[in-house]
Amino acid sequence: MNSPRTASLRNGSVPAESSSRTAGGKYPMWFGPSDAPLFGTVHVPSGGRARGGVVLCPPLGKEQVDSYRGMTLLAQKLCAEGLVVLRFDYSGTGDSWGDQDRPDAVARWQRSIVEAVDYVRGCGPREVGLVGLRAGALLACSVAAECGPLTALTLWDPVVKGRSYLHEQRALYAVSVTTDSDADPRVSIIGAVLHPDSAANLSALDAAKTRIDAPGLVATRPERSDSKPVRKLVETLSAQEHTLTAHDDFLEPSDFEVIIPTSDIGHLATWTASKFPVAPTHDVEVTHRSRFVVDGIHESIEHLGPQELFAIRSTSDRCLPGGPTVVLYPTANEHRVGPVRMWVELARLLPRFGISTVRFDRRGTGESGAVTDGELTRLYSDEGNEDALTAVRQSGTSPDNVLVAGMCSGSWYSSFAARELGVRAAVLLNTLDWTTRRLEFVKRSSMHIEEAGLRARTLDRLHHRGVRIKDALQPRMPYALWIWLGRRGLIQVPEISLRILADRHVQTRVLLSPSDTAWFEANRGPEGMRRLQRRSSVPTVTSFESGDHSLYGRDLRENVRAELLAATSAAFDIEIAAPSPPVPVGRVRL
Repeated sequence: MNSPRTASLRNGSVPAESSSRTAGGKYPMWFGPSDAPLFGTVHVPSGGRARGGVVLCPPLGKEQVDSYRGMTLLAQKLCAEGLVVLRFDYSGTGDSWGDQDRPDAVARWQRSIVEAVDYVRGCGPREVGLVGLRAGALLACSVAAECGPLTALTLWDPVVKGRSYLHEQRALYAVSVTTDSDADPRVSIIGAVLHPDSAANLSALDAAKTRIDAPGLVATRPERSDSKPVRKLVETLSAQEHTLTAHDDFLEPSDFEVIIPTSDIGHLATWTASKFPVAPTHDVEVTHRSRFVVDGIHESIEHLGPQELFAIRSTSDRCLPGGPTVVLYPTANEHRVGPVRMWVELARLLPRFGISTVRFDRRGTGESGAVTDGELTRLYSDEGNEDALTAVRQSGTSPDNVLVAGMCSGSWYSSFAARELGVRAAVLLNTLDWTTRRLEFVKRSSMHIEEAGLRARTLDRLHHRGVRIKDALQPRMPYALWIWLGRRGLIQVPEISLRILADRHVQTRVLLSPSDTAWFEANRGPEGMRRLQRRSSVPTVTSFESGDHSLYGRDLRENVRAELLAATSAAFDIEIAAPSPPVPVGRVRL
């Protein structure tokens, strides 16, 4: 059953800020300074009484995105133990206000933790603990003394030295992503970009210099537990220790699939909760700020359609009801922020030119739905298809006034919505899946489902046999046969999807990194494009000469942003003034 609060949020009738006793539940909102609001979600125990409060300090960059549902599961477990829990985004990260590449970013992240603790104490509990994951542990230690007396300090796979962390992250970026041009001095890590001053300030932090008079737990991976920085941290805090398991698949997944370490999360929740008074002693009063206005940008929390998909709408006084709208699709099992927060940044730029935006979480991602132990959300599903359509139908305007955009699987879902509903325009970034008909054994390699038994083994064999046959026959196969197989969902044929979009008069731009270009060409995309040139609405396909599939690479991402803005400008015939990419990346039209 929907709570009255949830229903009123969906109907847009909640005041910008309200404060009330609550019977319990999950409350996404903004808090903190009115001119720089922080996004967070507060979890309130059933019955509206708590025995304390906990603030969860997230990691940075890609780790912040990968751990989103895991942090939610920890919050749920702590809440079930009778604690008010606040998950939040630091200033300039996630959905909080501010630019990620400010020179004073680190000071703002630290201040965000203090604001979060103040918010939880303002809800009623006086006893508050901190849980910090990775860089969140480093930041929590750096401001623990400013947070007042703490009941518990839980450091989860902690970063001990900022200098070592930044060196490791920059090296990982250089090896697995790209090398940035020196023409732009900003510092990249996977999933974030930092001002040089912020990088220096982060490097100066050392958690082992913290002295806190509170029970502490240091939970580390086996290979890190005996390192000198961790031993010093444990000694300084007189902390208890816990050895983590299976954290590589949680914070360093080899693919899109994040495996939540349920057992470790349960241990962290139990240990942290044990440090608080046994009986509930505080009535909880939550302040709801479901929307805000800063610098002329209005943002509001919404729940879309019968699925109640979590969404954030961005508008301005220049945006007309039912006017041009951009719907931004999430990628894989990631939440609504987009590659290196690009969706958030675009969402707050476009309303300045009269274009509304909606960014959302499909079911089983972000804030859409509770997290379950052992959760594994399927990348492609009928449920995902429904969510893709709901986002356009609930956009606040007609489909012919909507531009959809997404990357990788988000590209497929936005293309699906465009084909089904006939939107005005689509920007498809780094598309890997060109099918319009989905057969399970064909898509086996991209589903990553934990299955066993005869059915699973049979599907695996069919998939691998089909791949071998396709690879062997492709060079000699007539294109007419290629199309015939594609229409039956047996192989990838870019022309089929692009032809449907052209027939529906969807203004379509495809933007491809080098690896995605190679896939497009391997599946005879250029041949299909030549066949589409005679149509009245011809898609465009642009290939970039450098960069990575996930758009972690700073230089390609800036160029893709510019292309997306140009596509939006052309679709709605609205001039958009935006800076040129600091480092232009070569491109060719396929």
